[in-house]
Amino acid sequence: MPESTHTMSQPFSETHQPTFQRKVDRAAAYSARIQEVMRYDKLSSSDYPLVMTILSALSQGYTEEQWKEEQQRRIQLLLHQPAQKEISHADAANRYEQTVLSLKHLTLWPWE
Repeated sequence: MPESTHTMSQPFSETHQPTFQRKVDRAAAYSARIQEVMRYDKLSSSDYPLVMTILSALSQGYTEEQWKEEQQRRIQLLLHQPAQKEISHADAANRYEQTVLSLKHLTLWPWE
C-alpha cells in the first residue's frame, strides 16, 4: 500500500477544503452583490464585463495583482480613455480610475 503524505486525522480532501471553500464563499458573496446592484440598475453596462472578470478572479483565488496581469490589455485601454463626464466620478484622471471608484462606491471592488 503506498504511503500517504497526509495523516489519518487530516485527510487530503480536508487539507485543501478551507482554501477552496474561501474561494467559493468569496465568489458567491461577490456574485450576490452583483445581482443586488443590477437589481437596482446601478451597474453600468460598460462595467459589467470587467466585473465578470473580477468574479472569475475571485473564484480562482487571484490577488488584485494577478487579476491586473490577466486584464492588462483591458486596463491599458481604460487608462488611455478620459473619464466619462455624464457618470459618477467624472473628476477621475481616466476611465480606469473612474471605473475603480465606481466599483468601490458600489462595493464591487473586492481588494484593499
